Amino acid sequence: MKKLIPLLVMMVLNVSTNAQTAKEMLAEINGKWELDDNNNVTFVKLIEAPGLTKDEIFNRALNYFTYNYVSGKSVIQHQDKEAGLIVGKGLYSNVHMGVSLQTTLVDAWHILRVDVKDGKARAIVTLTDYEKKITGSNGTSTYSTMKISSEYPINAKGMQKTVMSKAFYKSYQRTMKTLNAVDRAIKEGNTSKSVENTDW
Repeated sequence: MKKLIPLLVMMVLNVSTNAQTAKEMLAEINGKWELDDNNNVTFVKLIEAPGLTKDEIFNRALNYFTYNYVSGKSVIQHQDKEAGLIVGKGLYSNVHMGVSLQTTLVDAWHILRVDVKDGKARAIVTLTDYEKKITGSNGTSTYSTMKISSEYPINAKGMQKTVMSKAFYKSYQRTMKTLNAVDRAIKEGNTSKSVENTDW
């Protein structure tokens, strides 16, 4: 019992501290996302690649998917070289783990779409669903898949506000990392300029 009381005090302090931190996280990304027509969260990055043809950009974008969508849960869904379109579906694993009286582990499903033309590309990441695993103090776990827009902060009435705020913020961070990696892959290649040099 003596060990349990300090643990409970730490958990209560941790929850109150995390609530403030979660608010700061949401304030940082306020206005940096939007909902699409399907009520999914979307992010768009325009990529300028002067001097590169549509085919070169398409191949570099396709290579990005090949290098990064390698698990069974992250796959290319559609590719059309003529139209200059590649679409993949992936899972951001372990986006956030919230720990209190129960442990909530959150993964986030996303769709990455890359459209290409001569000299430019557009990358769109759409966050669609969360997969949640909630483990109670008795050790039993429940699993659920929830549309991201049905969870807090998109849905102001959503449950687990601190956990889901942090999951949303960290999903945003993973999305930005993806968009920056696509940008770099299109401009510089997927390995390094020295490795991908055409004079071999």
